Amino acid sequence: MDIRELAKGLKLSISTVSRALNDADEVSAKTRERVRAAAHELGYAPSKSAASLRRGRLDVVGLMLPVRREEETYTLGIFMRLADGLQSVLSQHGMDLVMYSSESWDDEFARLRRIVDRRQVDGLILAGTRRHDERLDYVASRNFPFVALGRSESGGEHTWVDLDFETAAAAGVARLVACEHQRIALAIPDGDAMQAHLYLRAWKKAMKKHGLKVPAGYVQRNTLSERGGYLATEALLGLDDAPDALMFQSDCMAIGAYRKLHEMGLIPGRDLAISGGVLAGEVSEYLAPPLSGFTLDAHALGQRLARALLAQLPELAETYRAEREPLLWPLTLRDNDGAAPPAAR
Repeated sequence: MDIRELAKGLKLSISTVSRALNDADEVSAKTRERVRAAAHELGYAPSKSAASLRRGRLDVVGLMLPVRREEETYTLGIFMRLADGLQSVLSQHGMDLVMYSSESWDDEFARLRRIVDRRQVDGLILAGTRRHDERLDYVASRNFPFVALGRSESGGEHTWVDLDFETAAAAGVARLVACEHQRIALAIPDGDAMQAHLYLRAWKKAMKKHGLKVPAGYVQRNTLSERGGYLATEALLGLDDAPDALMFQSDCMAIGAYRKLHEMGLIPGRDLAISGGVLAGEVSEYLAPPLSGFTLDAHALGQRLARALLAQLPELAETYRAEREPLLWPLTLRDNDGAAPPAAR
């Protein structure tokens, strides 16, 4: 059955039936219900592709997850809640979310080009930004709607939402200094991750503010994973002047530190202070002692990203005009005194 037959059976015009099926306000509620009931009874479903072609919109938004090595779990903890937030806004406009995952930078960029060149989605949210990010340059050069989850030096002027890493790093150092720690080391993700660059810069600024030195080897880079944190901790505790406090940018790396300390017969919160950075998952709450760090409302963050992207679609631009401005997303301290004991004298 097609829409012509449905309209003929109802003795309505094709345009009226079409508007009724799309919940248009100019069709009465009684008529809309009558059309929907008849369509359901007769097994008629409108063609999504035809409607999309007429409107010039696919009603699909893409979320490109960060490139993830097999051992990395950070993405799994935070992005599912973020996706729920995205979909909760998109569904209000009859839109859907698709997610793309890649195993390498080359694979990711090739997929991005296919998505943009073939117009497979109405817009993209690009996560895992890098300091120099060819993805942002590419979508910007094609005038393709996008929002970056994270800052970058690429892409020109564009809409982004990023976690407030600077405030978190400064608060982390201040908290440890308040406990009389002075030998504070840092472990961050390797590669060109923008978040690592921002966190490191803020950490150095905070260390300088408190008059603390940064000895050679006190900054370790490794994979954004439990194993990365394990190896970074091993390197830091192997230094001649080992630190008495460790700061991590993410909880997954801090979890790896707990394992290394266990192997060495050391107890977090007693022998060494640990600050977990961004607490993306729930595992950190079940460590002993629970890991201190910074939490975020990932669901609300997803909603903000959705509105920022919808603001770039012509028919929704006015509705979400204010959402296009770049935004630092707040992080909330979850403190655990047991994870940062006073420094040994």
